[in-house]
Amino acid sequence: MYKDKTTGLTHLAVRLCYVLLAAAVIAFPVLMKAQEGDWYYFVMLAVHGKYLIYPFYAVVPAGYIALICLDKILSNIKKDIVFDISNIKLLNIITVCCLYAAAVGLVSFVIIALLYKSIETVILLSFGEGFMALVVRVVRNIMKKAIEIKEDNDLVV
Repeated sequence: MYKDKTTGLTHLAVRLCYVLLAAAVIAFPVLMKAQEGDWYYFVMLAVHGKYLIYPFYAVVPAGYIALICLDKILSNIKKDIVFDISNIKLLNIITVCCLYAAAVGLVSFVIIALLYKSIETVILLSFGEGFMALVVRVVRNIMKKAIEIKEDNDLVV
């Protein structure tokens, strides 16, 4: 019962991320027009928004693809389809999405470093995206090994 509640809560959080990402897509241009004195000006100081709009919009599709894959994995878990090759494929797609976002971040880092001499935020985001790809890859490898063990056990019985 506890597992079902946490899975349901996680599923709700993933679906909330669909809305939050859409809101970010709409709000980003507004935030970029921040003037000193605006309540959201600190956001622009923190993320150098004028430099990040193109990389941000470049990774939004990958973000939605990753969210869709997470949504499908959680649906599979709710249906007790856990140790299944379809989940491995979905985790592979999420890994590729994270690596794509990291690559966009690294390219943005180089461009911003060369043109604008402002690098802090972009490199941190790129490292975060790369680390997320690593975490997903580890989970994927664990799942793959668990599927192999399950299949071996099914053959023995």
